[in-house]
Amino acid sequence: MTGDGKIGLQVGNVVRLGAVRKVAGATADAGPAAVPAKPASDAVPVASLITLAAGIASQPAPIDGARVAAIRGAIANGSYRLDPAATARAMMQFHGRGADA
Repeated sequence: MTGDGKIGLQVGNVVRLGAVRKVAGATADAGPAAVPAKPASDAVPVASLITLAAGIASQPAPIDGARVAAIRGAIANGSYRLDPAATARAMMQFHGRGADA
């Protein structure tokens, strides 16, 4: 072996590169075109989105306290009734499948 076998030796998820020797009579062919680096301006929108997401996550959830109290009272006194068909329709509409699905 001439040492060229070390090129691209993979151990686990790590690729180790060895020295490359020029072989007599070999020509350098044009390899794949280099991938252009992304401009630094791409990082700005990502940072903005992260900041926006953190701001939204820090806000309290929109809860209707009066409605929660009314439902708790109805459950406590036994007058709260479930409508499985209405629940299924609401679930289907929420997931974008419409009321007819």
